[in-house]
Amino acid sequence: MAKITKQTRSNILNALVIFLTIGIVIYLGAANGEIGDAWVALRSSNPFWIGAAVLSYGIFMIFEAMGVHVFFRQQGLKPKFRSTLLVSIIGMFYSSVTPAATGGQPMQVFAFKKRGIPAGISSSALAVKFFCFQVALLSLGGLFWILHPDIVNACVNRARVIVVTGFVLNGITVAAVLLLAINKNIVRGIITLLINLGKKLRIVKDVARTTSKLDAALADFHASVDMVTHHPGQLLVLILISCIQVMGLMSVSYCVYRAMGQSGHLFGEILALQFLLYIGASFTPLPGASGAQEGGFYIFFQDIFPANKMLGALLLWRFFTYYLSLIVGLGCVVWDSSTSMKRKTNELQSEINEYSKKGLGNGVQEDQNSPGCAAAPAQGNSEEAD
Repeated sequence: MAKITKQTRSNILNALVIFLTIGIVIYLGAANGEIGDAWVALRSSNPFWIGAAVLSYGIFMIFEAMGVHVFFRQQGLKPKFRSTLLVSIIGMFYSSVTPAATGGQPMQVFAFKKRGIPAGISSSALAVKFFCFQVALLSLGGLFWILHPDIVNACVNRARVIVVTGFVLNGITVAAVLLLAINKNIVRGIITLLINLGKKLRIVKDVARTTSKLDAALADFHASVDMVTHHPGQLLVLILISCIQVMGLMSVSYCVYRAMGQSGHLFGEILALQFLLYIGASFTPLPGASGAQEGGFYIFFQDIFPANKMLGALLLWRFFTYYLSLIVGLGCVVWDSSTSMKRKTNELQSEINEYSKKGLGNGVQEDQNSPGCAAAPAQGNSEEAD
C-alpha cells in the first residue's frame, strides 16, 4: 500500500476543514429551522444585484492582477496581462486552500518563474502588493469607521476583541514588510536560519549553491523594492489600484444585502461593517479563515438582515467571496497544468524531430563521402554516355 505523503495529508486536512465548515453552517441553519427560509431567500434574490456581486468580485480579481502587472511594468518587464491574471487567480486558489493563506505566494513565484520572471522580482512584486493591500484595507476601514461611527460602535461593542486584534495584527504586518524591505541584514539572517534548518532536516543538500541562489534573489528583491520606494508616484499608483481592489471585494456584501431585498442601510454603513469583519477574521489560521468568516458574519450583520434571510445572505456572500475563488481557481490550475504538459510534450517532440533530422543528415553525408557513393555517379555517367 502506497504511503500517504505529508503534503497529501495536509491537503486532505484542509479540504476537511472547508467541508466541515459548510456542514456546520448547514447544521446550524437546519437546527434553527432556517434552511427553508434560506432556500426561499436565495430563490427570491434579485438577479440584478446578483450580477452586481459577480461584477464586484470580478473587479477584485482583475485589480489583484493589475497591481502585480503594473509593478512588473515599472521594473521594465513586459509580461502579458492574461498571464499575470492567470497566475494571480492560481495564487488566490492556493491561498484559499492553505492555512493562513500561506500557499498562494510561493505558487505564484514558481508560476512566474516558469514565465521568465526572476524569483526575486516576483517576490518583491508580491511583497509590495501585499503592503499596498494592507495599507488600503486599514485606511479605508478606518475611514468608513469615522464616516459611520454609530453603526460601527454598536458592532464593536459585541466584537471589540476581534476588531482590535485585527487592526493590530494587520498593522504589524505592514510594519514587518517595511522592515524587511529596508533592512537587508534581517532578511539575510532569516535566510541563513532557514538554510541551516533545511540542512538539519536534510532538505538542503548543497548549502553554498542554495545560499548563492537566495542571495541573488534577495538582491533582485531589494533592487525592485528600492526602485518603488524611491519613486513615491509609482507607489501611490499601486496603492490606488489596491484601493479599487479592496472596494470591489467589500462591495459584495452590499450587493448581497440588496439582492436579499433590503434597502434600509446606506452603502457606506454596510461597507464599514464588512471592513471590520474582514480585518478581524483575516488572520484566522484556517483555509479561507473558515469558521471565523461565517461566525463573524452573524456577529457583524445580525442587526442588518432579518432572521429569515440571514442564512441565505451568509451562503450567498460566502459563495462570492470564497467558493467562487475555489471554483475559478481550480479551473485555472487544471488549465495551466494541462497547457504546461502540452507545451513540454511539443518541445520534446520538436527536439526529437530536430535530432532525427540531424542524425539523418549526418548519415547521408557520410554515405556520400564513402567510396561506394563516389563510384556510383561514375557508373551512372558511364551508362548515360553509352
